[in-house]
Amino acid sequence: MATEPTGERERAALSRDAGLADEYLTDLVYCALLERGGASKVSEIALEINNARVSVALVRRALGDAKRFLTIDRQWNLQSRYLDKGRPTDRNLIEIIKAAGRPLSKAQIASELSEIYRKPSESYFGSIDRTATNRTAYFRTPHGEVGLATWLTLADGETEEDILSDNGYKAGTVAKFRKLPAQAKWSANTYAQTTFEIVSAAKRDLPHRFIGVLAWLAMGAKYDPQAHFAACFADPSLVWMPAHADAPGRWITRKHADILERLLEEEGATLSQEGYDEPEPVAVPVVEPVAAATEETTPEPVAAPVAPVAVVVDAPPLSVTDADLAAMVQVITERNAGVEASELLALRYEVLPGDPSYRADVETLTQTLKGSDSFLYVGVGRFRLPDSLPLFVYDIPDFLSFPELQFVSMDGEIMDEVISDEGYAASLRQDIMLPLAQDAGDDEGAYTGAPLEAGTPLRLVVKNHHKDIGTFPLCQIPDGFFPTDAPVVEVIIRAPDGATHEVVINNEKRLAFNLFGLYELLPFDSGSVFLLHPTGRAWEFRFEPVAEADPQVFVSPERQAELLGLKEAIDEGAEMATFDITCEVLAYHQKGLDFVEAMTEINIVRRVTRRKLASILSNYLCFLQKAGTPQWRFDPRKRDSGTDRDKRKYLKR
Repeated sequence: MATEPTGERERAALSRDAGLADEYLTDLVYCALLERGGASKVSEIALEINNARVSVALVRRALGDAKRFLTIDRQWNLQSRYLDKGRPTDRNLIEIIKAAGRPLSKAQIASELSEIYRKPSESYFGSIDRTATNRTAYFRTPHGEVGLATWLTLADGETEEDILSDNGYKAGTVAKFRKLPAQAKWSANTYAQTTFEIVSAAKRDLPHRFIGVLAWLAMGAKYDPQAHFAACFADPSLVWMPAHADAPGRWITRKHADILERLLEEEGATLSQEGYDEPEPVAVPVVEPVAAATEETTPEPVAAPVAPVAVVVDAPPLSVTDADLAAMVQVITERNAGVEASELLALRYEVLPGDPSYRADVETLTQTLKGSDSFLYVGVGRFRLPDSLPLFVYDIPDFLSFPELQFVSMDGEIMDEVISDEGYAASLRQDIMLPLAQDAGDDEGAYTGAPLEAGTPLRLVVKNHHKDIGTFPLCQIPDGFFPTDAPVVEVIIRAPDGATHEVVINNEKRLAFNLFGLYELLPFDSGSVFLLHPTGRAWEFRFEPVAEADPQVFVSPERQAELLGLKEAIDEGAEMATFDITCEVLAYHQKGLDFVEAMTEINIVRRVTRRKLASILSNYLCFLQKAGTPQWRFDPRKRDSGTDRDKRKYLKR
């Protein structure tokens, strides 16, 4: 079967983004080494980048680019810092900027020249200023950075054909871009905004020279190549992809850069989970002592060579000092998020997956951090600072509590009494075990639903009271789906647009917090459905909204308004037992409601436990379940008939 063109385009885009992500990462590493000004360890470079999505393992991989980096004495440096000292300064100045692929400040260029020639960087400031005035070779941004003129659009031609030819493009290449609405917006004041709109429409990286050609086609002689570049370089919505030997300088949007960072983050997760290889044994020959020969001694036959004995050289155990702990506290403080022990190990000790001591060191560090008051363990090897989680995640909110109310009928009988499970009518003993019937503070303490099939996402249904406060009960979630190795754990749930949401799971209270942002993607107040997809990391999940509502939990806006009106009347003083509320709800639905549907509507009016509702339905004679159906109905003629006397033996008092 032929591949659909759309599929081909998607694969091509993914492949292109993978290549762009590598370039983006390499540039981050290059800029970090520029900022550090000298040879650095991998961990120091990662700390300089200071991006939670860029792990030490990723940095080490990027440093394998032999065209830009080299290693000496276990430290990494820029290839450009080893240019030929015998060449003129002007020549090496060009090579420094070319190697960076981006405009550099005067201080950065002077520092790089100082590394090459071993002279004070201040001695180069004057020569840089003089050299940069050559506009045929360089340009300067308003902030003083120096770039190469070869990155700019050539705009000296008099005709359209001249401009296209000078910059290496054909009319057909620019034709579809000339039809974009943004083409009409080009002006000296809109260089960055119009560039952003064109790059956004292209949904990929576009060379600066190409965009400059588009600008010239709209502006003609008014186009200023240097002002165009400077405006874009200063705009935070655009990201410069450096020029190098294989590609010209290009622009991508900040949103596209976020996509590249997410790709890198996923790759970093894969690198951290790659298989650990046991160290190769070190072959140590065993030398047997040889007895001194005598004249009387008969020569022994020559023995075969003794095979070497394999000896595994153990690495010394990890030693964690107070200074180490303080440095790791600083890392977590700067990240302001959960950080894996494996990443802290890499940042502080440069121990990475594949190193002989990796497994043992991760375990040692994890246990050390767990035992320190300076860290809070939030599950699956991740740590935060103590007290960094909001206090409300440690208990069930009052909004979700079940009120302890007592009502007495006109006949002096106590109403809404709870009976034991043995006294429940019809299918209620099974109904109360349904995950959708349970809730935070009113569940079985463990998942009671059907097992989740391997490889399938988890389907979850949001009730209105949870959507109001951004919570979700664990009663709908199979045990072990979320991490359980800490009382309170933090997970990342990624929205469809890639945005991350830090969600806190309280395993003791069986409630998840901080889903506000994700709930904004759901269409219904009660009954919205979403899927959770596990990912390669135990603490990260992918959120997928579902367009259709759950039929048992969905409540229309009109019906919800009526129920909230009844709640408001009760709050203002109208005394109604839960029995009375149940009568009102079932009277509205003459065809009846199943147990979950009844629970949903009644809980909008008043929070009620499933066993209290099951007791009311079982105990009062005016409620009945039609044989062979799950539907409960209300018989108004029996409203005053009271309770079933046969149920009294099941009353829980």
